[in-house]
Amino acid sequence: MPAVLRVMTGQRAGERITVQQGEVLSIGRSGESDLQILGLGVSRFHCVVEEHGGELVLTDLNSSNGTFVNGQRVKRQPLQVGDQVEVGTVKLVVEQVPERARPSLACQFTESGGAQTQVIPLSQLSEAVAQRVARDGALAEADAALHRYLAILDKVYRAISGEEKPSRLMAVLMDTVLEVVHAERGVLLLAEPEGEVRPQVVRVAAWANADPGLPLSRSVVHQCVERGVTVLCPSVRGDPRGGNGERPAAPAAAPRAALCVPLEAGGRVLGAIYLDSAAAQGQFTRQDAELLGAIARHAGLALHRAELVEGLERLFVGAVETLVAAVEAKDIYTYGHSARVSKLSRRIAEGMGLSEEEQERVKLAGLLHDIGKIGIPEAVLSHRGRLTEDEWAYMRSHPQIGESIIRQMGSDRVNELCRLVRHHHERLDGTGYPDGLVGDMIPLGARILAVADAYDAMRSNRPYRSPFSSKEAIAELRGNAGRQFDPRAIEALAGLRAEPRPSAGPDES
Repeated sequence: MPAVLRVMTGQRAGERITVQQGEVLSIGRSGESDLQILGLGVSRFHCVVEEHGGELVLTDLNSSNGTFVNGQRVKRQPLQVGDQVEVGTVKLVVEQVPERARPSLACQFTESGGAQTQVIPLSQLSEAVAQRVARDGALAEADAALHRYLAILDKVYRAISGEEKPSRLMAVLMDTVLEVVHAERGVLLLAEPEGEVRPQVVRVAAWANADPGLPLSRSVVHQCVERGVTVLCPSVRGDPRGGNGERPAAPAAAPRAALCVPLEAGGRVLGAIYLDSAAAQGQFTRQDAELLGAIARHAGLALHRAELVEGLERLFVGAVETLVAAVEAKDIYTYGHSARVSKLSRRIAEGMGLSEEEQERVKLAGLLHDIGKIGIPEAVLSHRGRLTEDEWAYMRSHPQIGESIIRQMGSDRVNELCRLVRHHHERLDGTGYPDGLVGDMIPLGARILAVADAYDAMRSNRPYRSPFSSKEAIAELRGNAGRQFDPRAIEALAGLRAEPRPSAGPDES
């Protein structure tokens, strides 16, 4: 069975190309290529696709702008059905691949796994073990305790493993800790560069009547953080380590049992988890300390990772802002446009009920949406009259150039940003560019960007017209709802509380 690729975009959209066994399909701008593609970012001899050893394999020929499979730049890549290949601005999809002969395996099977074999879903494992203990007492008490210990660790790991923002991770961690360790109050503290240790999250157990503002034992915390050890204190008030500072806690305060464990990563103490309860409620045990220590070790690594990711994101956004400033410096009339579109897009997304992650994604895409204009000649960007056909072709290429620039960052996190930037000039009726997508084929984030982009453009000064009022701009958007713009995004924008526009910049009004 031959392989089949279908061209999705460009002048040859819809065309199907067959690759027979042993054939090599060359793709490039040259007329000598089997599949000639004329477009931005395509090298003369860009890549080849061949049937090799029962597989369909793509090989990039050291092209200038690279060959991408499912959004990732590749050098040599086996292809599967459904894979999307990007050559410059043209996309192809793999519809069929050669059938591979499956080797026969010499293997024998018995008919039964044994009378005692059970298949238990992971979600039911704890319940199944508990039922077995209750039914026949087959598990020793030590095994039951180990099972509880592992189940608690699994609960904590699952709760925090998906969190990438340090603030969210710390909040979820402390909520979960108070569910699995019997304590009235929990505090997560972080060490600061100057040596201070400051509370970041304070939680009180749902069953407790504790005051979240009660003082912590400063000396317990400092001993834990400075020495990187677990501190178990049966009575903060009566212990010389108790109180805030060197003095014991105030005589009126009831004694409190305290447990403090360090948060560590890479040999460095990041902070501590501090739990306490009224001493009358009972004491923390060595087992509590071991459990909290195990939780803290995993949490320290997760927090360190989240801080690294957040730092990289700040660096990324800073680099983006620098690039955007370079683009907008070419045209005084668009200065600040990307930052405004970014902010407005996030607010529209929020008004439409999108998740926080989606709001942040559309906000960043708003900042990046015109980054491709860095590849447009300055004479075209600053042209004040009607553009020629060639100039307009240049201008219409900026979404694809922007997508190519962002994709070079090489992270999985930018794939969706690429889609939003590429499609922010599509129209619901299919007359937009670059791909002529229709309706819901256009990503929702790109539809939001289109509304925010058009609104800000209408509200800005131009050398050939005065700015629209907010009311006039909304009316213009509504007049094109369903054809050019998403009606839901327009109404979310209309529902926003009007904000005064900054006076700085020549296009502000």
